Amino acid sequence: MNLLLPPDCSPETRFLLGISGGRDSVALLEALWAAGYRHLILCHLNHQLRGSDSDGDAAFVADLARAYGLEAEIGSGDVRALAARARISIELAARRARLSFFKECAARHDIPRVLLAHHAGDQVETILMRLLRGTGRKGLGGMRPVARLGGLILIRPFLQTRRDHLPLPARFREDASNATDLFLRNRLRNRAIPVLREAFGRDFTEAVGSMAEVLREEERLLEQWAGESLRSLGDGGNGLDAKRFRALPVALQRRVLLGWMSGAGVPGIGFRHVEAARQVGLGSASPAKVNLPGDWHLRRRAGSLLLDPPSPGPSGHLGDLGRPQ
Repeated sequence: MNLLLPPDCSPETRFLLGISGGRDSVALLEALWAAGYRHLILCHLNHQLRGSDSDGDAAFVADLARAYGLEAEIGSGDVRALAARARISIELAARRARLSFFKECAARHDIPRVLLAHHAGDQVETILMRLLRGTGRKGLGGMRPVARLGGLILIRPFLQTRRDHLPLPARFREDASNATDLFLRNRLRNRAIPVLREAFGRDFTEAVGSMAEVLREEERLLEQWAGESLRSLGDGGNGLDAKRFRALPVALQRRVLLGWMSGAGVPGIGFRHVEAARQVGLGSASPAKVNLPGDWHLRRRAGSLLLDPPSPGPSGHLGDLGRPQ
């Protein structure tokens, strides 16, 4: 079994292993074990979405850890309540809860590397979801084999492997909800992708994966150019030189603005915000000021583009606008 691991990782490296108890994550555990990886901590979050079945998954992972002589971290979180409070989908709430749980485990054990069992089929689903919601080159690059997120290093050793090429574990837990159309990812997997395969006349998993890899490498180069451009636009203060900004190609204008605003702490930036900010930078015929999320503002004054942070609240501290809920 060919595991896609960074070159600085070896069987002596310590890892957290995100494990649901399902086929894919148990297959990853077995593949790692067969390759000599022993310094693993199994991390399982009970999402409390399937009643006794969710409790059974947690118990299964605990038993699995004992069978392998490994340490386990078993957490629990009310994902449905989190989704309701934050007014987000259950899928997004579950992802946020898992990442928060992994961060807690990483801090407790001083292990930043988290192994995840996403495979090539998951990559196709992710890219299709992003495409249909509207995304750019970065989104079409899909999940990265190695990604850094909030102090975590997320590693996906199966990302270039089709699911039907993964080893079948000796025992694992079946999640009955995977066969339903309850979640968007399930609907794509169970209904849309089979229709697309039939219409296309062949499986496109490898083709989509190759496209994603090409786009990720091109994205890395464009990000480098955007960073260099952003540094070159400094006006000697905290702003950007509007004249030099206008001389950039449109693609770099957008990336420079996104990088600048994100780096300053502007939350929730979307395409429309970037475009509105770009119009401010294009010249005298454009608006001289635009409102941004979190009560930030971007304005043009005396040949410079400037970012204004939110005004302090009555207590002298910034308000809650834009903070994650």
